[in-house]
Amino acid sequence: MNDISEILRTLLDQFARTSEVEQEFASMMNNDPQLKEDYSVWCDDMGYDIKTGYQDFIDEQLQDRDEFWEDLNE
Repeated sequence: MNDISEILRTLLDQFARTSEVEQEFASMMNNDPQLKEDYSVWCDDMGYDIKTGYQDFIDEQLQDRDEFWEDLNE
């Protein structure tokens, strides 16, 4: 089973813009039926809507990073 959270974190580290992360992840799912199935299970497990789950996760990761830097700077 693919670790969707780790895949999304890795993509977020590789790409500068969230739109690029979303585009790459969507492309990966289109090319890999197992990834798409694992994503569906991940959404159910995490409580995300299948249509917006990866976007919501990315937004949460960015918010966590911003909060980390804000706390560090205080």
